[in-house]
Amino acid sequence: MRRSIAAALFVCGVWLSGSGARAEMFRDGETVVFLGDSITAGGRYYGVISDYYLTRFPERTIRFVNAGRSGDSAGGSLKRLQEDVIEKKSTSVAIMFGMNDVGRGYYVANPDEKKKAAQQQALNGYKANMEKVVERIRAEAGNPKLLFITPSPFDQTVVLDKDNNQPGCNDGLDRCAAIVRQLAAKNNGTVVDFHGPMTALNLDQQKKDPKWTIVGSDRVHPGAPGHLMMAWLFLETQGAPAVVSKVAVDAAAGRAVENVNAEVTSVAKKDGGVTFTVLEKALPFPIDPAAKTVLTVLPIEKDLNQEVLSVRGLAAGNYELKIDGGVVGRYSAQDLERGINLAFNETTPQFKQAQTVAKINAQRRDAESQACSLMNTRRWMQSHYKINPDDPAAVQAHYDSFKNKTEYSAAMALNYIKRWPQHGELRKQVTEREKEALTSRKPVPHVYAVVPAKQL
Repeated sequence: MRRSIAAALFVCGVWLSGSGARAEMFRDGETVVFLGDSITAGGRYYGVISDYYLTRFPERTIRFVNAGRSGDSAGGSLKRLQEDVIEKKSTSVAIMFGMNDVGRGYYVANPDEKKKAAQQQALNGYKANMEKVVERIRAEAGNPKLLFITPSPFDQTVVLDKDNNQPGCNDGLDRCAAIVRQLAAKNNGTVVDFHGPMTALNLDQQKKDPKWTIVGSDRVHPGAPGHLMMAWLFLETQGAPAVVSKVAVDAAAGRAVENVNAEVTSVAKKDGGVTFTVLEKALPFPIDPAAKTVLTVLPIEKDLNQEVLSVRGLAAGNYELKIDGGVVGRYSAQDLERGINLAFNETTPQFKQAQTVAKINAQRRDAESQACSLMNTRRWMQSHYKINPDDPAAVQAHYDSFKNKTEYSAAMALNYIKRWPQHGELRKQVTEREKEALTSRKPVPHVYAVVPAKQL
């Protein structure tokens, strides 16, 4: 199945980076800003990317900054570039807009000439605003490295029970993607293609199940599997290494024969098996359990999460693998010689440590996302409603003016009333969780034992 997906993506001519400069892995000391709309604001795909860097490169300290804002567009972001990008002294900026720029409401079945003209006008505005965003970032932010992300798709082909389709909208986003590629070529930036591969995957899977989608039921916002795919596409564009570690031990000879990104010491034959100590220089890539369904259709494990252990020279039979005294699996001598991937083995101490890192990082992302949402509401009340957000009476009157208290602006105003006093504490939590994640990711040595399994 994975081969068919890879073939579909390749045939569509959309595989990974497309055009533009080749991406580099982020280096120690970098500050990476992700600029975008609500798909970025939730912090999920960029958070998965930061999970990878935290666990794969524990010697690097890289700061990831969420500059996504719900409901925003390329033009809207111009008002906040100074605070959200330029003042952050970013070394790399990843930009993804389009979903709120394309003019989704102009896409209907059998559009008339007026609708078509509005579609084109929206695309022209997107191009002009994206050019302004890039020009300002290059001129005012110290000319950081630029990563141009094509917009994730609007799923116009999935069959849903609800009537929320806007036919042709994804074709409009494809034209946005073409604009992104042009900008990347003009500015020596890197293209990270979300739109093409995600659309191709949808079309491929919907041949078998018309209700399948990598995007959510609103056709706009990807869920956990979609954000994992986006992170995978981003990391693949950067040439991210697949290997967590690769260790091979010869039990008969009592020695290590291979150690990639790991140190192997104290190898000793014992009780028909072998013991040894391994200090890996990375942790396995932690995957959100809610995202695991996409692992069956994409080669994410092969591409990004290889923690391989091989033990040769064992007599035929079954063996228990123990790490720090705890049994983590039962394997045949043949399987052990061929090599087993421990990256998704939930019983290993390395897996548990990586999950702890991811949990702390998720707390950081959630606090950052909440703080950013409050700031976005504050700015919107100032610019759109001309309200002083520091005047509690004015903000309360603004909320009271909404007849429908469930509409978006009313809900955001109520959230602001309740949560703005906590904004400083949320920013403090971001800093504290960031430090905690950096500390918790340091690999430690583990004692391995491969011993003959008792008959069940």
